[in-house]
Amino acid sequence: MKPTVLFLESVDPAAYALLPTEEYTAILPGREPADYGEVNAIVTRGKGEVDRPLIDRCPALRVIVRCGVGVNNIEVDYATTRGVQVLNVPGVNAATVAEHTLGLMLMLVRGMYRLVREVKQGNWDYRTTYAGKELRDLKLGIVGRGDIGKRVGGAAGALQMEVRYARRHRGDTAEGHLPLVDLLAQSDVVSLHVPLTAETRNLIDAEALARMQAGSYLVNTARGEIVDAAALLDALERGHLAGYASDLLSGEGEVQRRLIAHPNVLITPHAASLTSLTFRELSERGVRHVVEYLGGQEIQRRFRVN
Repeated sequence: MKPTVLFLESVDPAAYALLPTEEYTAILPGREPADYGEVNAIVTRGKGEVDRPLIDRCPALRVIVRCGVGVNNIEVDYATTRGVQVLNVPGVNAATVAEHTLGLMLMLVRGMYRLVREVKQGNWDYRTTYAGKELRDLKLGIVGRGDIGKRVGGAAGALQMEVRYARRHRGDTAEGHLPLVDLLAQSDVVSLHVPLTAETRNLIDAEALARMQAGSYLVNTARGEIVDAAALLDALERGHLAGYASDLLSGEGEVQRRLIAHPNVLITPHAASLTSLTFRELSERGVRHVVEYLGGQEIQRRFRVN
């Protein structure tokens, strides 16, 4: 019997081509399998939830693949207890997320978004009151020195920013690495590139924000839940934080609506990895994992966002 692959979300057409119909049965997004008992692989991106009920419905399931990095939408521990391998594709999106991070940083610190908006509204005289800053000579504190964090640091260094990283542990004495509390206090811009874990959820809370310099900026292209939304809004409204830019925002409600509407906040719709090039690479790598694993090849998993 041909292996059956269930897609919870769409992937690039080039990735579907890796599953020829004569060798695989592909259940495309929005369609229900005729028999969940025949599903051998599940492919998801970031929104398709692979929870216990779905895993239980698929007794022949062997592998779950996330065409991306974070696996927060997959119940990894439960899948593991059921003997199901969970795989992701770390590193593929590093270049595009780093590029997106620098773009957000430039728009935020230089006020470029506001410049464009004013011209679209016919206000060319806005230039007479413009007082944007440069990234050059600013101190950048990076929290998370994985693939993305290192790329952001390299690009920022080329723009003549002074780059420092948060220490991963107490024994980390590498040059340019500081305890998080010191990094926050000494940085003009802080950029977040850590996975969402129990330890990093609300890592940037009211206390952490208070440690940041008055008039500093926060950029987050990791996970929305790393920043306490209510504390962030308070820091912005008090003027302690000069601006916030993120590729996503956790939760829904009054706090989130006020953050989106805030003049010093820039939010993009979790699109940092959705360039055509990276989307194709993420899709193809993920589907190749399916082909390789079902074909008996051992693949080491490593879950990281950076």
